[in-house]
Amino acid sequence: MIFATTLLTPKEVAKEIWGRDDPSIMRRVYRWLRNGNFDAAAQVAGTPIIRDGNRFHIPMAVIKTMRGDK
Repeated sequence: MIFATTLLTPKEVAKEIWGRDDPSIMRRVYRWLRNGNFDAAAQVAGTPIIRDGNRFHIPMAVIKTMRGDK
């Protein structure tokens, strides 16, 4: 189990949302990050998605918001 304050890598995000991290899912995660598909969920969750160069760190709260978890 991953705690709410945890920052996830795109690979971990793929496993949390789709249950696997094959290359097509990883491309989808990076495409969604670049296109801002996670931004609305980040605003609702009240936490930013952190980008450090080419690396992304997505808070677990954003994923929970996307899934509809409380």
